[in-house]
Amino acid sequence: MELQGKTAVVTGAGSGIGRGLATGLAGQGMNVVLVGRHQAPLDETAALVAGAGGQSVTVTADVSQLGDVERVADEATSAFDAVHLLCNNAGIGPFGTAAETTIEEWKWILDVNLWSVIHGIHVFLPRFEAQGEGHICSTASEGGLYSPPFLAAYNTSKFAVVGLMQSVARELQALGSNVTASVYCPGAVHSNILQTSENRPASAKRSAELSPATEAFRGIVTEVVSTGMDPAAAAACVIDGIQRDQFWIFSHDHVPKVALRQAEEMASTRTLSDL
Repeated sequence: MELQGKTAVVTGAGSGIGRGLATGLAGQGMNVVLVGRHQAPLDETAALVAGAGGQSVTVTADVSQLGDVERVADEATSAFDAVHLLCNNAGIGPFGTAAETTIEEWKWILDVNLWSVIHGIHVFLPRFEAQGEGHICSTASEGGLYSPPFLAAYNTSKFAVVGLMQSVARELQALGSNVTASVYCPGAVHSNILQTSENRPASAKRSAELSPATEAFRGIVTEVVSTGMDPAAAAACVIDGIQRDQFWIFSHDHVPKVALRQAEEMASTRTLSDL
């Protein structure tokens, strides 16, 4: 996909991969619509976009709400006439086993990680079809290809994003559409995704402490993320993949290798000890 002179909408643009995407796309000559829950981080990203020579507008929105995503599309079109690239990047990563996760937490995690993607597709895909071009890239995770323990709801949401984007891409191809789609499955990226639990709504407050096993695993993952890939480098993988018209986009070489190995092992998996 050619990016120069076009417009991108990036959700979760206030930090991490979203911020990296915004500045990276601006460096490719794109206008960028920065979407997030809070204004101050968006303003910081906007300053970085300007430093990269790009133009941007900020839109505070909760992309788990359809009405907010519709408003994002309207404001983006008002600012830049048309949108050509949607990066569904907003996400949260709370820990918890399936048994520890309350129904309210399940709803919160799926609303942010999955329904935001569904809303983005629902709102932007018809607009892209009407204008005869567009691309939708959704951020999943390596956890959407193989599930680590103690992240039941997160893994579920990311597996669903992978399946949804495969369906969308194959449907568009079958219909001969000029609109395309991709999915990004990053490994560990240095970001604040593990701190998202601090901003959980009152309706999703935990009713009990996490188990020692879950807490121990959280400590391991926190250490891995703290030394993870720089968000700008992680975003560069996405931009390169979009420019190359790739469906599968990865940040780390081990991700597709582990996924392939697990697929090959499925044939011999018979008992729990084989997992």
